[in-house]
Amino acid sequence: MILQIVGYKNSGKTTLMTHTVQRLKQWGYSVVTVKHHGHVGEEITLPDATVDHMRHFEAGADQSIVQGHDYIETIQRNHYPALETLLAECVTMDDSIILIEGYKRATYPKVIVYKNKEDLDALRQLENVQFSMQWQSGGFDETSYDKWLKQWIREGEGEIR
Repeated sequence: MILQIVGYKNSGKTTLMTHTVQRLKQWGYSVVTVKHHGHVGEEITLPDATVDHMRHFEAGADQSIVQGHDYIETIQRNHYPALETLLAECVTMDDSIILIEGYKRATYPKVIVYKNKEDLDALRQLENVQFSMQWQSGGFDETSYDKWLKQWIREGEGEIR
């Protein structure tokens, strides 16, 4: 199952993603997240260039993988691949619920988060909107969201990747 959480800058996307991950883990699901870094002209921060696998990467490796005791980290060069390519080639955990933050134009089921009516009106034009939540000064209405999320999972249980 794939679920997107979309909205404009500072609308609460990451807050809702974090809540969703915590809730799904509490309910016993395996979760994979994909985040679109939409800040034009600003690249993501890579691990320190002095560690061995980053030295390999800096030397020109197209992909560098390091295995620790409890974690695996992969760094690879790939000039702005399509979301579908990321999902097909990078998601390696089977039987997971995949949560995507961003990628507004993708066609997966979406939860939209918004602060005002103008944002809501614009976001409602997106494809496959399943649920919408308004960011209030105190956060989100987590109770109604959790109830919706449980139902959404029940309806798509056979689709967990």
